[in-house]
Amino acid sequence: MRKLYASLAFFLCSLFSHVQAESFAPLIEAIELSTALNDNIAIQLVDIRSPEAFASGHINGAISAPYAKWRGPAHNPGQLSEDSYFQQLLRELGLTHQKPIVIYSTGADETDFGATARVYWTLKYLGLTQLSILNGGLQQWVKNESNLTTETKQPQTSTIEVQSNPKLVIFKDELLEKITQRDNTYQLLDARPPLFFQGQVKAPTASTGGTIATAQNTPFEQWFNKDDTRVRPAAEIKQLVHEQGLDYAQETVSFCNTGHWAATNWFILSEIADLPGVRLYPASLAEWTQSPASLPMENTPSRLEQIKAKFSQLVSQ
Repeated sequence: MRKLYASLAFFLCSLFSHVQAESFAPLIEAIELSTALNDNIAIQLVDIRSPEAFASGHINGAISAPYAKWRGPAHNPGQLSEDSYFQQLLRELGLTHQKPIVIYSTGADETDFGATARVYWTLKYLGLTQLSILNGGLQQWVKNESNLTTETKQPQTSTIEVQSNPKLVIFKDELLEKITQRDNTYQLLDARPPLFFQGQVKAPTASTGGTIATAQNTPFEQWFNKDDTRVRPAAEIKQLVHEQGLDYAQETVSFCNTGHWAATNWFILSEIADLPGVRLYPASLAEWTQSPASLPMENTPSRLEQIKAKFSQLVSQ
């Protein structure tokens, strides 16, 4: 009988722990995170700001994992590193599958959210499932008068194993095949502001302006509140998605310049709007336009327009 009670107690404890771990939504508000920490719920806090910003003050218990560690080389920042690199990084950070992970950055603007979304996507791509982003970042945490600390602790290394999920990613060759075969079962979304989409502005990592052929413009800024940098309520998000007809395609591919703003669109459509089959093109236009082969583009400015734009940039420097 004693063994029966012990087994029942263990089962209930495990069930309760599982419920706690799974109770975090993809977005967590500062007050919710504060309550969870005060209730001593085991959470892995990942601070992706710069080391200097982390040292000046961070949420108690957080580990420093600067965004640069999750990115590719300077000429192609969105390039996805090998699984072996990420596995070593996660082990050094002490991350495990057993406890929920909450990612945060500064919350300074909407672009900053893209960093947390890209790290969230990367972790989910690597097989982690208990993931959340602090809505509004550290800015909202401080606004709610929650304390910061300058104390740092060296994380205990883990033995985590990663297993990438191909359903969350698309690479250049597969995307090119979809375009050339005129696949009508998916939608290709350019997350950049309209001027980039129209070819009037070009990112330094892109060899030419314009957008990938067949893409439609779905600017990332629309998903945020007008009065702060938090993501809008889920009901508003889903309404916007429906109004723009984004909830009909069997599959969605999100891209931008370097897979940063695109990660925001991926997060919103996949994790908040619950659309099926949302995939990220991580290297995005940096890779697409730098390809030795001429890949299909639209809204590309003429040679004369490119020269004028280059001249304007030189004059403004």
